[in-house]
Amino acid sequence: MSSMQKKSLIATAAIFCCRFTGLLREIVYTSLFGATGALDAFLTAFRVPNMLRDMFAEGALSQSFTSVMSKVEKQEGVQAAWGLANRVSAQLISLMICIVSAGILLAGVFMQQLYPERARVVLHTPWGAPTMLCADAAYRGTRTNADGMKEVLFEATEKIEGLTADSCLRLSVVEKLEHGQKIALTCAAENVPAGVTRIEPRSFMALATDLCRIIWPFILLASVSALCMGALNVFGVFGLPNLASAAFNLTTVGVGALIGWFIDPAFGPDALYGFAVAVVCGGAAQVLVQLPKLRQKGYRLHWDIGLRWTGKWFSFTDPAARRVWMLMLPGVIAAGITQTNIFINTAFALYLQPGSVTALSSAFHLWQLPVALFGVAVGMVVLPTVSRMTLTAGGEAGQEISLHLAKALRFVALFAVPSAVFLSIWGTEIVSVFYQRGRFDAAASEFTGNVLAAYSAGLLAYAGMKVLQPVFLALEKPWAPAGLAVVAFCISVGCNYTFVHILGMPAMYLALTTSIVTTLNFVFYFLYLRHLLGSMSCRVLVPGVLRIAGAGALLALGCYLVHLFCFDSFTDWGFIARFGALALGGVGGAVLYGIGCVLFRVPEMQAIVSRVLRRG
Repeated sequence: MSSMQKKSLIATAAIFCCRFTGLLREIVYTSLFGATGALDAFLTAFRVPNMLRDMFAEGALSQSFTSVMSKVEKQEGVQAAWGLANRVSAQLISLMICIVSAGILLAGVFMQQLYPERARVVLHTPWGAPTMLCADAAYRGTRTNADGMKEVLFEATEKIEGLTADSCLRLSVVEKLEHGQKIALTCAAENVPAGVTRIEPRSFMALATDLCRIIWPFILLASVSALCMGALNVFGVFGLPNLASAAFNLTTVGVGALIGWFIDPAFGPDALYGFAVAVVCGGAAQVLVQLPKLRQKGYRLHWDIGLRWTGKWFSFTDPAARRVWMLMLPGVIAAGITQTNIFINTAFALYLQPGSVTALSSAFHLWQLPVALFGVAVGMVVLPTVSRMTLTAGGEAGQEISLHLAKALRFVALFAVPSAVFLSIWGTEIVSVFYQRGRFDAAASEFTGNVLAAYSAGLLAYAGMKVLQPVFLALEKPWAPAGLAVVAFCISVGCNYTFVHILGMPAMYLALTTSIVTTLNFVFYFLYLRHLLGSMSCRVLVPGVLRIAGAGALLALGCYLVHLFCFDSFTDWGFIARFGALALGGVGGAVLYGIGCVLFRVPEMQAIVSRVLRRG
C-alpha cells in the first residue's frame, strides 16, 4: 500500500467522524422540525454563508494556501512558511470582517431574492358555512392592506380547515388567474390531491432573514479554520483538521438543542434561533480544536497585514501571499461550481412543494458522505505532494504527476462506484434509516430517496473532481477550469428553469442537474490536465477503472434483486427492522463487491488483501 493510500485512509477515518456527526446534526434537524417550511427557512438562511465557505474558505483559499505554503516550506524553510501563514491570516480576517458586515446588512435583500413573493389568503364565506378540508374558491384579485402587506382574495361557500390569519400563497400561483376563476384550495400538510393548491401556514421569509443575520459571522470563523487546516496539511497532519468539523457538528447540535429548548420547549419555528446561534459557536469550536497542534508545529501568532499603501492602492509586501490570492480568485469560480449549483437549486426549490429544500439538503449530505470520505481525503493528500513534485521532478514532472493522479483516481473509484450503487438503488431505504423519525415521515423518506438517487448519478464524477481540482492550483493553472465554471453555471440555470418552470418537475430533477454539471466538469478537468501534463497515464487508469466497474455491475444486480424481493414496504417497518435489514444488506453487498473485485483482479483490492494477509 502506497504512502498516498495510507495518508488517504487516515484522512478518510477523520472525515468519517466529521460526516457521521454531520448526519447526526441533520437527523436532529429533521426529527425536531420535519420537512417543513420552518426548516426550509433555516437551511436557506444557512445556505448563503455556507456557500461562501465552501467556495471561498474551504475550497479555493484553503487549496491555494496549501499549494503555495508547501512550496515556500520546501524552498525557504519552516519559519518562512509560518510567516506566510501570519500574513495571509491577517489579510483574511480583515476581508472577512467586511464581508460579514455586508452580509448582515444585506440579509433581507438575499432572502427577498431567494423567496418567491407571498401574500396572505383572505377567504370570504357566508355566515355559518361548513368547514371543509378542501374547498373551491373564486379568485377576486389582490390588494395591499394598511400595514403594507399583500393579500390575495377568494370567495367560497365553505370554510377551509386550518386557515389562519398568517396563511399565505405564492403570488406566482394566482398571477395567471382571471377574476372569478375558481381554484381548489386546502391547508392540508400532506396527501394533497392532484389539481388542488396547498395554502402554506405562514411566510417564513422574515424568519429566514433573522436567522441569516445571526449565522453570518460563521463565515469568518470557518475561513480561519480552513486556513488552519491548510497549514496542518502542509506538515502532513490530515486527521485533526477534519475532526475539527466534527467539533462543529457536535457543538451545533448540543448548543442548538439547549438554546432552542430554552426559547421554545415544543421546538416550534422560534427554536431555530437557538440553532442559528449554535452555528456560530460551532465555527469557534473548529478553530479552537486546531490551535494546540498549530503551536506544536511551530506556529506563533503575529499580526502582519502584509500590505503597504503606495499612494493610489495597496500592494503586497510578500510575493507568496500575493500568489495565494491570485490563485484563489479563479479558484473561487472553479471550486465553487457545485456549491453554486446547490445555491441555485435552493432558489428553485422554494417554488416547489414545501419540504423540497429540506429534501435536497438531507440527500446532499448523504451524497457527500462517500465523496468526502474518499474524494476529498485523496485530494487533500494529493495537493501538497503534487505541489512539491512541480519543484523537484524537473522535466519528468508531467509523467510523475500523471501517474500519481491515475493511481489516486483509481483508488477513489474503488470506493465511489459501490457508494453510487448503494445510494441509487437503496436511496429510499438509506434515507428512511437515517432520517425517518419524529416529524420526518415515510412520505418524506420516499421523496428524499428519489432526490438521493438523482444525486448518485454524479457521485463518481464529483469524487474525481475533488482529486483533480487541487492539481490546477499546484500547477498554477486555475483560469481554464474557471472559464468552464461559467459555462456550467449557465447550463445549471437553464436546466433548473426548464425542469421547474416549464415542465413542472419535482426536486429530484434539481439534483439531476447537479449530477449533469458535475460530470461535465470532471470530463473537462481530465482532458485539460491531460493537455497540460502530456498524459494522464490512461494505460494505468482505464484498465483498473473498468475492472472496478465490472465489480460494481455485479453489486448493482445483487442490490436490485434485494430491493425488489426483500425491501417491499420498507418505510412502514419499525426502526430496528429497517436498521437490521439495511445493515445485513450492506454487509452482504460489501462481501459481494469484494468478491467481484477479486474475480476482476482489481489491483487496489489485491494490495489491501495482501497487506491484511501479511499482518495475519
